[in-house]
This record gives sequence, C-alpha cells and structure tokens, in this order.
Amino acid sequence: MKNLRTDYLRLLEGWVPSTHAWMQAPRERPDLLYYGDGTNGWGMQTTQKALGAFAALAAEPELDTQRCGLSREDLLQRSLAMLRYTLASHLSGDFHTTDSDTTRWGHTWISALGVERMMAGVEAIWDKMTPEDHAQMRAMLISESDWLLKEYQVRADPISPNLPESNMWNGAILWRTALLYPDAPDAAAYREKGTHLLLNAISIPSDKDSTRLFHGRPLSEWHVGANFFESYGCNHHGYQNVGYMVITLSNLAMLHFTCRWLGVQAPEALYLHMEKLWQLVRMCIFDDGRLFRIGGDTRVRYCYCQDYLLPVLMLAADTLGERCDALERGWLQQLRTEIEANGDGTFLSTRCELFVERSPLYFTRLESDRAINIAYEVLWRRRHNDFATPHGTGGYEPDPTFRERLTIWHDEYHGSCYVRDPRRLASFTWRASEWPQGMCVPPADSSMAEWRTNMTSNIEGDGFYHPRTLVSHHETLLEGGFVTAGRFINATAGMLAEQIDREDTGISTLAFAALPDGATVVTLQFAKAPKRCHLSRVQGLKLNIPNDIFNHCTRDYSDTGAQLTIDDKLTVSAIYGGEIQIYRPPYRQIGLRGHEPWYPERGMLHCDEICIGLQLTPHWYDKDETILDFGAAVVIGNKAPAAEVLALEEGLRGVRVTGQDGRGYRVILNIGDTELSFEDQPLAPANALVLW
Repeated sequence: MKNLRTDYLRLLEGWVPSTHAWMQAPRERPDLLYYGDGTNGWGMQTTQKALGAFAALAAEPELDTQRCGLSREDLLQRSLAMLRYTLASHLSGDFHTTDSDTTRWGHTWISALGVERMMAGVEAIWDKMTPEDHAQMRAMLISESDWLLKEYQVRADPISPNLPESNMWNGAILWRTALLYPDAPDAAAYREKGTHLLLNAISIPSDKDSTRLFHGRPLSEWHVGANFFESYGCNHHGYQNVGYMVITLSNLAMLHFTCRWLGVQAPEALYLHMEKLWQLVRMCIFDDGRLFRIGGDTRVRYCYCQDYLLPVLMLAADTLGERCDALERGWLQQLRTEIEANGDGTFLSTRCELFVERSPLYFTRLESDRAINIAYEVLWRRRHNDFATPHGTGGYEPDPTFRERLTIWHDEYHGSCYVRDPRRLASFTWRASEWPQGMCVPPADSSMAEWRTNMTSNIEGDGFYHPRTLVSHHETLLEGGFVTAGRFINATAGMLAEQIDREDTGISTLAFAALPDGATVVTLQFAKAPKRCHLSRVQGLKLNIPNDIFNHCTRDYSDTGAQLTIDDKLTVSAIYGGEIQIYRPPYRQIGLRGHEPWYPERGMLHCDEICIGLQLTPHWYDKDETILDFGAAVVIGNKAPAAEVLALEEGLRGVRVTGQDGRGYRVILNIGDTELSFEDQPLAPANALVLW
C-alpha cells in the first residue's frame, strides 16, 4: 500500500513547478500569497485547496525536493502565506480579496466548503502555525459558525432546493469548530445545529417516520426533508447526478478524518445512510476507477466530482472495511496519462486550453481540486497506516445490506435504469444532464463512455441551441435488464431571423432495452417533422465514442456497412433504417453544457459519433415527414447478434434479436398516438415491451 501513496505523492510533487505562474502576492501585502486570481467565491476556494496541497507536501517525510523544485521550508512558507491570505481576507480579518479594497469573503451557504477542503492540509502544519495564525483561525471558524447558527436555515428537498452537499459541509464546519474550540461560548449550539444539518444531508423520505435515535431524539424529529429519493437517486442541478452523491460523501470523509486526527469519535449523525449511498456509488464506478455517471455531467469531463471520489474510496476503507485500492490504481494511471500528454506538469492544460486562455480562475480551480484530492491520499494513508485496521463508525450501526452488490437499479423520478453485469454496464436516463441518454459499455474500459445525448439521435434546426421537451417516459425492470420508452419534442432556439427565436423541429419516439443476456442493448427510434421545417443536421443513433488522450487518440474500427466493431470490444449493428457511418468533428465537441454557442470548437473532450442516417447538410422536411426511423443493437464484444425486422401493423416497430445467451428477444415499440396491441398485450403510445 505504501507504493500507492508514494505514487500519488510523486504526482503532487511534479505539479508544484507548474503553479509558479499562477501564484501572486497582493501588492499591499507581500507577506501573503494566493493561487489563481485571489477573488471572492471560487477564487478563495482555489487558494484554500492549493494551500492544503502545499501543506501536505511540507509535512511529507518522503518529500523529493528535487522533483518539486522547492525545499520543505519553501513549501511551508508558501502554505502559511496562502493560509494567512485566507484568514486576513475573511470578514473576521483585516485585509480583503482582489475584487476590491473592501471585499471580503465569508458568511454564505458555500463559504464553509473551501475551509473544509483545506483543513486536512492545515492539520498537517498545525504545529508550524504562529499564535497569531491560530487566533485568526479561531476567529474565522467562530465567525462562520455564528453566521450558520443564527442566519442559516436547514432546508432539504429531493427536487428543489436540493442541498445534500451543502448541508453536509455546513454541518461539518459547525462540529469542527465545536471540537477544535470546546470553550467557545456557543459550542453546544454549534453541535446541535450541526447535527440538524448532518441528519438532513443524506436524507430520504422514510426518515420522517424513523424512530432511530440521534442525540436522544428520534430521527423523525430532526427531519426537515429528503435530499435523496428512497432509491438514493439525487436530483442535484436538476438531473440524476452521481457526481454530487460523491461530493456529499467526500465532505463526510473530511470531518471523519479530522476526528481521527483529533482522537475523538465523530458524531453518529455524520454517518446517516452513508453505507447505502456508498452501495449505489460503488455500483457506479468502472473497474478502472472512473465514475459511471448514470445521468451524465454538465462540466469538464473526468474532473471535479471525479477527483473527489478519492476521499470517498478512503472513507469506505476506513469506515466499512471495503478495500478500493484497485480503483485508486486505475484512476492513478489515468491521471498519469493526462499529465504525460500535457508535458508541462499541469493536470489539465491540454484538454482545458480554453480555460488557460480565457478563464484562469476556472483552470486553477480545477487544478487545485485535483491537487487537494491527491494530497488526501498522501496525508491520510500515512497518518492511518493505509487503513490496515478500519476505524469504523463508532456508535452508528450501518445497515448490513449495503454489502450486497447492486446489479440493477431504477429511479422513477428521473426515469433512470441501470444494470451492471460482469461484461456490460447499461443505463438510460430521461432526466439527465444532456438528456435523454443511454449507454452500453464494458466495465473495464471507461474511455468508451460519453453521455451527452448518447444513443438518442440528434436533430438540429437553424438556431444555436437545440433543447428538448419531455412528453412522456415509462420504464420496466426485467430480470437482468430493463426496457424504457418515451417521447420528446426537439426544438431549435437562438435563431437569426427576426420575430422567430424558437421552433419545434421533430417529434421523437424512442425505445431502449438492455436485454437480460448480460451483453446486448437494442434501441428503436422514430422521428417525424411537426410542421414544414428546415433542419441543418440529423444524426440517427449518435453513439459517442471518445477518441482523445485517454485512449491515445486511436480507435480501431472494423466496418462492414451494417455493423461496426470498435477496438474489438463493442459492436454496433444497424438492424433497419440505414447503414452505419462515422462522423469525426475536427475539434473537441464535448464542453460545458450551454457554452457551445460562444466556444463551439473548444471543448474538453473529442468524440467520434457513430450514426445511422447521417445528414450534415441543410434539408427541408414537410409536415409529418419521417426524419429518422431505425433499429440498432449495441453488443459487448466483436460479434453482431442475429436480428430480423418483424412485420407489424401500422404504428408499431419491432425486431427480433438473438441474445448472447441464445434466447430470442422481441422488442416492440408503439410509435403512434393511440393504444395498439401486440399478441393481445396492450401497448400505450410511446411505450415498449420486451418478450422472449
């Protein structure tokens, strides 16, 4: 285990030389230092994370000073200078941020976050801080805690306002202050309010009836609302968000390991439902350590929430005894791959070159996220002997069913289904980040996964944006699989013509079935024009295959027209509706959601797009004219399944596919507007069934 910690240490040391260009001292205070732009909000948190990373190195007994280019003393002094900038520019301090001569940070719903993230590093240099540093630290923490105690309302809702992560970090900082300064006048009140927030972080609907006792009171009396559905689905930022499940657990980890540092037991409230949320998060991790984001992502791929998975993996090891070293080694290799591609010591400068040029704040924010999480690996593994003896959860008793491995999962609100097999990860989510989106990939190769409207076709009009409106969706779990179907309206917006800003461009009906053979996904899709309209691009299927630095920008495609095998791992076949074509944009097209109109050719991940019915030139469609009508199968491995089109009445589409288990599966979709039947089984409009 020592080698794993040392490997992460080497990455952090190698990052240090790249930070020099991004560090500045305020002109009025040359004794202070900030990393990034020194502004309030994310600028302050960027400095706080950087100081945590530098402090971890300053306290590291195996430090390679030649590799990082700074002596231990230099690292310590930079850490202290960043800490002093943090403390001096707080509302309790005597300085300001770089925004203006009067701007100071603090007293917001998110100001505790950067503090929580930096504290592991601060703990590492705790004995190197001066009495004045400690006095200012106390003043800052008490100031933040007083504001939370008196001004901050405990809220929770599974849809909006959804606050699992902020309730976790705000509850944690209240407990942190009470533990560090038990003589503070309101220490008992901090613990009370902190417990209230913690119990409404990973909260679920059934908590409102729970008699489980916390601090002498039943959970039902503490309960304000559910931030998760009973399934542990999380509707953060308006979509099924695996990333914020991770963020919530990561902040839990920070207080857990602080309590270990202090030699005290963490409050039981901290761990409420941790094990059940971890059970779902564990299901959503590729074998190589990357998150399988059921609902996709709106931000830079493989960053932020992905970075904060590292403390969660260590938390699982230390509290639940679940060794996750293989996952950490897989992620370590992916970090190395990207660092080597950059060639300048940074973590992200190649894929995020747009940020280097146009948003230094965003670039340094992402760099410091990665740095602080690597620092946790360095600090906690050394401090706690690589979790050789798990610490546990004190008086909190985890639900033992968390040890059962989830193989199938469904969340009704998001219309999200997921099945995990030894050879296949298959999912579909309607309320996703860039929805709807489906996926079928091997568990061992996360580089093949990109969720952006994946496998749901693309219809674009003449505008800058191409929003979709959900009409209906329905899911049915099968034994070892699922089928989902629904309908949505395609539109185009941000048009050039006067008086026309938005118009509908297509009515799409879609079925997506993960067959119970552990290998195959079948999709049937139909779209027609709602009126005479002008479409600039149509891409049926649009299976995204990332082709970027993580696979060394090389894909092996074996093409026969009706089928395509990718890297001998995944085979796509067109059952009807056209041949398979590959579209390769000459730029990284996967960027932040919503930024494409301004920087359409400067995203952060490149994908090849596998299509059935590819139209890249403008074309007119008459009212009710078919835009796309196809059926396709995606199979793990290098062999396409035997498949045939079923002869059905008008309004139905159907195929028969032989699964890898030898069984014949029929997938039937009602593309019409009235109820139809198949073999005496009623089938509602935009609904599907699977028979075998």
